Amino acid sequence: MIGGMLFIGGIGPMEIGIIVLIIILLFGASKVPELAKSFGKAMGEFKKAKREAELEYKKFEDSITGSEEGVPRAKAKVEAKTKGEDVNIKEVAAYMGIDTEGKSEEELKEEVQAKLESSKSEKE
Repeated sequence: MIGGMLFIGGIGPMEIGIIVLIIILLFGASKVPELAKSFGKAMGEFKKAKREAELEYKKFEDSITGSEEGVPRAKAKVEAKTKGEDVNIKEVAAYMGIDTEGKSEEELKEEVQAKLESSKSEKE
């Protein structure tokens, strides 16, 4: 009685076991690893899309507030990258409004540096 009350409103180990058994019966034991791999890839794509959406939201928010903090932060990330620190150049480029699709890291690095130099010359 007490064991049954512990899992009221939730999924317990018995329910998970039944679900796994049903999945194996429906798809076969050989398909389960493929399903797990597909699920893992889907989760990775979801996280990537979430990160890109957050960057777009931040860029939109900065454009509304007129914040000019983005360029110095991006410049700091690029400088960190040139010093050998681990920074994702695609995130920096996307944050700066550079289209990253189909470009290598070297191409993105050149575009980021060019944009930083142009913003530097605009200030002078």
